[in-house]
Order: sequence, then structure tokens, then C-alpha cells
Amino acid sequence: MRIALLILQFSFFTCCSANDSLIHFIRLNFLYGSKPAKGYKDIEAKKFGGIKGGHVNIEAGDKVLDFMPGNNPLFPKDKKPSGGFRLNNSIYWDTTNTKWTTVFIPVSVDQFSELQLLFDSLSKHTPYDYAIFGMRCAAASYDVLSMIGLFPEYSNSKNIATHFYPKLLRKKVLKWATENNFTVIEHEGKSSRKWESDKGLL
Repeated sequence: MRIALLILQFSFFTCCSANDSLIHFIRLNFLYGSKPAKGYKDIEAKKFGGIKGGHVNIEAGDKVLDFMPGNNPLFPKDKKPSGGFRLNNSIYWDTTNTKWTTVFIPVSVDQFSELQLLFDSLSKHTPYDYAIFGMRCAAASYDVLSMIGLFPEYSNSKNIATHFYPKLLRKKVLKWATENNFTVIEHEGKSSRKWESDKGLL
């Protein structure tokens, strides 16, 4: 699966280089929430957030930006944050056995360059803490993408309420992707876990 994803990414790069030098593609990666399936509770571990858990990160070039917990306080401690943005070289989760979706989003050269600068600055100094009732991965990812003009900018309080967990952002992004014919790759997870679906309002 990872080889196929790399081939697709190379095809995008070749296509864009040949036809439109002003376009890059970034990737929004969603890991779905899950819990042990019936009959597997003794061998499958519980995950943070359960069915409403999961994760989302932003990938651009060879960099992946994750917003990760630290001490996981109930409310943010922005003056001394324990959680924050982390810059990685690849997706941290097991792409073979988990359920995930990747959305390829076209951006301009300026947007891509600005995002790269944000990756570096945010990973060095986080503007807010990770908290149960505060900014988490979905709201933080939305915030970063709004900084390069992909989405309207929200106040932190509105962003937290609107994107409290990944599914709320994922449904919005998948609708946006369908309307704009963006490429979406989906992968089903192993059957020993019950995985979150994209059905329903919440």
C-alpha cells in the first residue's frame, strides 16, 4: 500500500511539473478511531478516544506535521504547554492494519512555501497547548490550513467547538474533496477492531 501511495505521489508530481508549474499537492491524512471488536478485547488494546479518537496530520513534501498531546491536561496551559506541534519524516501509524483516508489537496507554490515555513516555526514554538477541552489535532490542523488560505480563519474557541475530534473535520474535508474532484485514497483496517465510519452527523 505504501508503494502504491508513493507511485501515486510521483505521478502527481510529474503531471504537475509538466502541465502546471504553479501547483503542488499536500496530503491530509486521517486515522480513524477504533475499539476492540467483539471477541478481541483480550488481544486488542484500547486507544485514546476510542471510536471518536483517531488522528489527523498534514503532509507536504517529505515532512509531516502532527499536533500531539503532552501531559494531556483537561484545559490548556498555553504559557507552559506540554503538548504541541511535532515535525516528522513520515506517518507514524501502521498503514497496513489501520483504517485511514488520505486527501490530496492542490495548493499554489506560494501556499506550499508558506506551509513549509509554518511547519518549521510551529514545530519550534507551539502557539497553544494540547488539551482535552482545548486545541487538539483536528482543530490544530484546520488552523494551519486556514493560515495558508484553504479555509476561513476561526477563533480558537469556534475552531475547538467545530472540530472537536477528527471525524468532524474529516466529513467537511471529504465533502470539499468530492465537490472539487480531489483524489482520495481509503484503506480499511483489520477486522479485529471496530472502526469509526463516516456516516451520521457526529
